[in-house]
Amino acid sequence: MALVKRAAPGRKAVLNRILAGLGGGYLLAAAAAGGLAAILPMPRIEAVVTAQIAAYVLFVLAALAAFLPRKGATAWAIILLPGAIFALAGWLGGGR
Repeated sequence: MALVKRAAPGRKAVLNRILAGLGGGYLLAAAAAGGLAAILPMPRIEAVVTAQIAAYVLFVLAALAAFLPRKGATAWAIILLPGAIFALAGWLGGGR
């Protein structure tokens, strides 16, 4: 059985993943906090606190998920698509 060595990713690829994890993760967490706070069916202060805690968890998961796929564009899509859904939920559910 032959072992196949993969080439180490270049500096630009690693920088792309770091930016996806940190920048995209921040955008995901902000959108999740706003979206969840707007749609959670509980008193406002409890909804905000619960949404903030969930946003911190999502930020960590986004930072980890940025390094899972092989392509950088896939990493950005994994992070930004849920962020767009949360932002839409916050926008539509903001009229409490």
